[in-house]
Amino acid sequence: MKSTYLIASIFVCTVLIACAGTQGNSGETKTDGKLITPENLNDITGVEWNLTQMTKDHEKIALVKDSKTTFACDDSGKVSGKATINRYSGELKLQDDGEIIWSKAFIMTRMAGPPELMRQEADFTQAMMQTSHIILNDSKLVLKGNNDSTVLEFHSANK
Repeated sequence: MKSTYLIASIFVCTVLIACAGTQGNSGETKTDGKLITPENLNDITGVEWNLTQMTKDHEKIALVKDSKTTFACDDSGKVSGKATINRYSGELKLQDDGEIIWSKAFIMTRMAGPPELMRQEADFTQAMMQTSHIILNDSKLVLKGNNDSTVLEFHSANK
């Protein structure tokens, strides 16, 4: 039994290492697109982004059909959107290297809904706080954690 866990752990580590992106000096992550920094934050502002995929703690979370979860950001780092049921707002600060420093807590409305939508909302807000970088690739926006254990993928709602 212990050897099965050891083999599974080695396999997971190998996959994670093989899938990890490497970053060049240009601010581009080789296969992921453009790293968002304070200098190019305006590349993602003025757009509402719709969540299309969510991975939290290395586990892909199936999105509830016909649900809507969004993200928007302005030039000052204020973020807002719909967290599935409730509206949220908060703030991010981008370091020069593109690392996100999130405000302590999001402000959220307090409406209730069906359990599956409430679960998705909880997963989304927890996952967002675990992200540390923003990548832009054409009309796709990705918020991701340091080791890709958390990935939120959005597509532009404006296109």
